[in-house]
Amino acid sequence: MVDRDYIIAAFSYLGEVIVSVTEGGNTVMDKAISDSCSDNYWFTKTNILKALHSIADRMLVAEKLNIWTNRYRFNTSIPKRVGLIMAGNIPLVGFHDFLTILLSGNIAVIKPSSKDRYLIKSLCEILINRFPLLAKRIIFTDNKPESVDAAIATGSNNSARYFYEEYKDIPLLARKNRYSSAILGGDESPDELAALGDDIFSYFGLGCRNVSNIFVPANYDWKLFWSSIEKYSDILNHKGYNDCFRYRKAILDLSEKNYLTNGFVMMVEHYPSFSSIAAINYMSYNSIEQIKVFLEDQKDKIQCVVSHIDEIEHKIPFGFSQQPELTDYADGIDTMKFLQELR
Repeated sequence: MVDRDYIIAAFSYLGEVIVSVTEGGNTVMDKAISDSCSDNYWFTKTNILKALHSIADRMLVAEKLNIWTNRYRFNTSIPKRVGLIMAGNIPLVGFHDFLTILLSGNIAVIKPSSKDRYLIKSLCEILINRFPLLAKRIIFTDNKPESVDAAIATGSNNSARYFYEEYKDIPLLARKNRYSSAILGGDESPDELAALGDDIFSYFGLGCRNVSNIFVPANYDWKLFWSSIEKYSDILNHKGYNDCFRYRKAILDLSEKNYLTNGFVMMVEHYPSFSSIAAINYMSYNSIEQIKVFLEDQKDKIQCVVSHIDEIEHKIPFGFSQQPELTDYADGIDTMKFLQELR
């Protein structure tokens, strides 16, 4: 019987397998990692293992899964076919959606991103080999999922318009462009700023949970920030990142726009918005109230906020932007509730 206990046991087992991968050995995953690195040069082994470790540690723990799922009630007697169109900007970015579809008792009809074709399939192979009843709950397709009762799709603002047209007759959760911000108070420790470096540089800054905008107090002294993130300087060894850095720097130089740089990232004074790889927007503020107004105005564009300032609501600690918990829903939309409401 494919009940919730069976599925939780399956994902808990998957978490144990992932830990063994990060410690040195699983043939299926080793091949998927190798193929992914060859297929997409933004996918390094280090970053793939980082994503896997985060998933295992933050999501695939039986106690966490039980507490989380007990908040919801699903009619699991008649599974719904839920289309899942995955993004590929960082490794396994759509795993949480996959997890929610199965745990809600439904069938995942998955279209992997062309940029991340191997990892999710390898995880599903591991699941099905040990828990064969899941075979009928996981379907892969190379094309747009069809004959589905609902859909979850991740992409850009432009692709969201396409998804709304394609799936206009069924419930749709369409993810759009988002960015994340950090709010500094000027009293951060070197360790906190180093952790902020991880929020910025993990996965080369390609994720919507990567910090791409920083608010600093007026007359902020950048010296401690620069020294604290120096350990990330080897990011320039990656050709893709290096090319982006040099290109962005050339554009800024040609435009004669002022910017700050330490040689491997640029800080550009600009109203917070979506930014380029290797270039972080920053903005000075005079009061926390000013920040609160901005956050309220931009709430539909911001994925998460990193800070230690007490007055900032719904903040997460430095270093944890790319380590979401089960309840850290993308775009602030409760995916489990969306699935719970399917009829």
